[in-house]
Amino acid sequence: MKYLLRFFSFNLFFITVFVQNAWAYIDPGTGSYIFQILIGLFVAAGYVIKIFWRSILTFFSNLFSKEKNKTKS
Repeated sequence: MKYLLRFFSFNLFFITVFVQNAWAYIDPGTGSYIFQILIGLFVAAGYVIKIFWRSILTFFSNLFSKEKNKTKS
C-alpha cells in the first residue's frame, strides 16, 4: 500500500510540474454534451427520490418522533 501511494504521488508530482500546452479547444458540442449529462443526473436523482420517497419520509418521521419522545421523558 505504501508503495502504491508513493508511486501515485510521484507520478502526480511530475504530471503537475512538467505540464505542456495542449493547444486544444472545447467545441460547442462539448458544452451541450456536458449540459445533457447534468440534466440526466438531475432526472435520475429525481427518479431515485420518487422511488424511495416513502422510505425517506418514514426515516425522518421516526427520527424526529424519537427526539420528541426523549425530551418528554
